[in-house]
Amino acid sequence: MSRPSFDVLTRPWIPVTGRDGSLGELGILDTLAQAYALREIRDPSPIVEFGLYRLLVAFVLDALTFAGRRPQEPLDLRALLAEGGFETGLFESYVADCGDVFDLFGLERPFLQTVMDGEKSKPLAGLFPAMPSGTNAAHWLHVPEEEWAVTAEEAARLLATIAPFMTAGGAGLSPSINGAPGIYVLPIGRNLYETLVLNLPLRDEQDAGDGTVAWRNRTTPGRERSQATTVESLTWRPRRIQLLAESDEEAKVRVREMRFARGDSTRLSWIDGSLAHRYDKEKVTPVRMRENRPLWRDAGPLLLLSDAERGQEEKRICFKRPDVVANAFAVDMEGIPARIHAYGMRTDLKMKVFEWTKSTWFVPPALGRSTRLGSLVQHELERAEKGAWALRSGVKSLYPREAASNRDALKSVSSRCERAYWAGLEREFVPLLAAFAALDPDAPDEPALIDATASHWQQAIMALALEQFEEAAKDMDADGDALERLVTARARLRSTLRKVLS
Repeated sequence: MSRPSFDVLTRPWIPVTGRDGSLGELGILDTLAQAYALREIRDPSPIVEFGLYRLLVAFVLDALTFAGRRPQEPLDLRALLAEGGFETGLFESYVADCGDVFDLFGLERPFLQTVMDGEKSKPLAGLFPAMPSGTNAAHWLHVPEEEWAVTAEEAARLLATIAPFMTAGGAGLSPSINGAPGIYVLPIGRNLYETLVLNLPLRDEQDAGDGTVAWRNRTTPGRERSQATTVESLTWRPRRIQLLAESDEEAKVRVREMRFARGDSTRLSWIDGSLAHRYDKEKVTPVRMRENRPLWRDAGPLLLLSDAERGQEEKRICFKRPDVVANAFAVDMEGIPARIHAYGMRTDLKMKVFEWTKSTWFVPPALGRSTRLGSLVQHELERAEKGAWALRSGVKSLYPREAASNRDALKSVSSRCERAYWAGLEREFVPLLAAFAALDPDAPDEPALIDATASHWQQAIMALALEQFEEAAKDMDADGDALERLVTARARLRSTLRKVLS
């Protein structure tokens, strides 16, 4: 039986959607050649989908750099967009220079992998958080890890998740260059070509050393790193992985096992162009998913804020949206609303994975380009956070001694009410964006105008908080003491909400 082979350049494995909505799979070169006629990449798993986008961005950026055409500013992105598609010759010369590194099962330099002859094999299930493996949390599948096998196409897609989403894995197993996964943001163009161009990173002032994209890197990962380059970060190698292929009687290739070991680790603070960051006095951290917090609640840091400070004195912090978002608005795509995807995976900041998600927003360009208007929207989001705090406090007051002896009961009722509160506010968020986008971005702040612009949003905060308080009150006792607590808590909640909205 011949050695398994799978050329990721030419064999179909990247799931794409055509302009007419048709689904298909293409190799890397065909995906890029037809990018102008494709709508998007589409995969059921958000982490796979973003991983594929990032892989293609790295491929394009490295090819442009090889050709001496690396974009440096938004004007360069605008020029690329005007071309309408990739030049075929750009990738032909680049691929020829790379050499034999695109075979998924290559003998010497398999694609995105490291040959490890002496390493013990492990179930491939450990590569995908959705699969129960070892001590990983079981989500919706309950099968023995050693029985799970995938096709070569599926295995290649899994490899694309390593650089952006690899978590810590215990002693000696570091996460990827951004630490625990953050919320990755992806501006979307009118076709796949525009999307890839819009997400080309321009930031290079932090680049240091001679690191290259993974398939051009001849060093074996496994070192403590203090330097990195942008193109290297896109395909960072926090693990050494080698897929172990097997063929059945019909010569169909399956992957059930892998070799898996520690890769590069780093302590440097890396600013990823697809992540929003929080800057405080001590450190810089990516904006990450949090439990029971839908992504839209972080729309300020993810979409709108550019060095907008919050807090006072020692507790002052600053949020900055991803570079790719700022670049996309700077390009100005004919004034159409910007469509932006966000991809998140929530962990315990170590190796446990709890959930992953994808959200899509349409952001009016006027709002995305104005720091002042973006800050006003963020102020309204913070007002909603205060409304949620008032609701929690009000529910707490319904219990004897504010539930000091029954924290679990309080938590379940309060969480249910708060989820409903935020679900209701989510329906008001897009109208809020549209309302502030209609303001003059250069006009001075007029408190009366700002309050009028946010009036529907503020009314929703009041109505939803009171509505959910009354829902919680239905579950309370009806004796005299309980009724007294209800009247007092209701009056206190109304008073607090009036202060929040004033």
